[in-house]
Amino acid sequence: MKMCAASLALFLLLLAAVVNAENLGISAPVMAWSNRAVFAKGKHVSYEVFPDVEQVATDLVLGVLGKAEASDFGVHGLSGEALSSEEPRTVVAFIGSQLDAADMRSRSDAVRSLDDVLSGAVSSLALPYSISKGDSIHETLCTKLDSAGIQHEVVGCSGPSTDIKLDVAAALAKGSNAKLHVVLVCSQIEDAQKGTNAGLSSEVEQLMAVQAAVKEANVNHVLVYATETMPTTDLLANGSKRRSLLAPLTGFGPYTTCGPLCQTQVRWLEGMLAVLFLALASCAGLVCLYVLDTPTRFEAPNKDAAPQQ
Repeated sequence: MKMCAASLALFLLLLAAVVNAENLGISAPVMAWSNRAVFAKGKHVSYEVFPDVEQVATDLVLGVLGKAEASDFGVHGLSGEALSSEEPRTVVAFIGSQLDAADMRSRSDAVRSLDDVLSGAVSSLALPYSISKGDSIHETLCTKLDSAGIQHEVVGCSGPSTDIKLDVAAALAKGSNAKLHVVLVCSQIEDAQKGTNAGLSSEVEQLMAVQAAVKEANVNHVLVYATETMPTTDLLANGSKRRSLLAPLTGFGPYTTCGPLCQTQVRWLEGMLAVLFLALASCAGLVCLYVLDTPTRFEAPNKDAAPQQ
């Protein structure tokens, strides 16, 4: 009966994993690109799953500035030559709320614009499998930048920006003499557009305005686009939840196949199901033996007993 208890425990464990999967977080991709060879692999898409987009975005910004710890994500995938350079570094972090991994598989105008920006950059990095727990990227970044003593300006996060391009240009001008400078920009989406394709298009338009301001400033820069998710109640109020926990595949394009991450998850699930079925079969066999009282060995004659006449 111990086998039955073990199989029941395994089944409950799998059930708990499925239930808890709904609470893992919400898809919140991160993308970064630069007019310098900042990223070691040039133009790269990472298939790794990152469970905390707030920490990933913070470590990425600090890594570009050369302030990330060795264990942080910020130094992974970055060019050592770029980090050792003494030239001024400017990071513009655009914090949005409308992009998810499922959107990255579509061929909408907004996604094409992002694709063009990444393709035209000298180096870029896309992390579509990052997950948000709902914390504020803006607050996390500001706290870390204050602790590191790095000058930073904020546009559109505390209040609406009348002209996001001009405000970003002014923020860049304030840090023109600083060696390390960060500009945080928050997207501004109307409530009626949140969670819709129109909201994503509006957000990408603002991102393109920020990109234009950075380009006109003619500075060596890294632009980070991170997604700060909305509360679930806001998404439900707008009709349907457009976000998915993880997209079947990443990158740009109408993919219809299962990518490396998907295949790994399928193999893991197949293995767990095989173990579960074997445990259930063993349990069923033991139950049958117990109920039917089927002997597992037959009696053997006693060699010491006297032979019968």
